[in-house]
Amino acid sequence: MKLMFFVKENCSACTNAKEKIGFFLKKWEMTDTIEIEEFDCSTEDGLIEAAMEGVGEIPTIVLQNDGTEIGRWEKKAPVSDELMELLGVET
Repeated sequence: MKLMFFVKENCSACTNAKEKIGFFLKKWEMTDTIEIEEFDCSTEDGLIEAAMEGVGEIPTIVLQNDGTEIGRWEKKAPVSDELMELLGVET
């Protein structure tokens, strides 16, 4: 699985979303099993990637499984229960 972060520099909502997801991935011991890609949408390359993924809001977090989108959160981080379910974390 892969998490794609579409963010901008100096964006507090972006930083908060990344920190929240990082916290849960560490708590669930998944930091080594989830690929993370970050795209800075204040750069040309970041904007191109965002356009290809249909991103219109910052931050946007996209969860993919084998190249298929299975989750998307715009302007906020996912709720932990929702992310846990999509990642298949057992309680």
